[in-house]
Amino acid sequence: MSHWNRQVERWLTEETGQPITSAWYAGRPVLVTANDYGLKVYNGDAGVVVVGSDGLRAVIAGAAGTLSFATSRLTDIETMHAMTIHKSQGSQADEVTVLMPPEDSRLLTRELFYTAVTRAKTKVRVAGSEASVRAAIARRAVRATGLAQRLRASGGEPSARRRIAPSPPSA
Repeated sequence: MSHWNRQVERWLTEETGQPITSAWYAGRPVLVTANDYGLKVYNGDAGVVVVGSDGLRAVIAGAAGTLSFATSRLTDIETMHAMTIHKSQGSQADEVTVLMPPEDSRLLTRELFYTAVTRAKTKVRVAGSEASVRAAIARRAVRATGLAQRLRASGGEPSARRRIAPSPPSA
């Protein structure tokens, strides 16, 4: 994702004529990547850098409401022009662009594609081949958690088909 974040920053520089010379700049979208209980910002909270009367500030929308901080107070932050589908889970945006990998990519699964396109409130753009989209829809994720093996090792029953007799009604 760092490639795409840097690319967007290059496009912004070209469009505005204003080079981005610092990690902190007005308009930078940010993602909190670790909990900071003191500041009441948490992993997954998002915000934007704005110009305040006292300089640049990060305005973060989180569980505690909208908070404003001097940028120097925030440490676990990433630029968020682009983000992985995994990191986008639990959040939404008005518009989303999904960049599809090649059709033979192991990343292409129905579940991941569904997660990606459902992040959008109003508009989704899918950038990639029709073959990639078809491959994603056709391929289901295969989970390899080892749960069944752990259950067997502990004497439990891994079969989902095992029926459990209902409890007798209490008197």
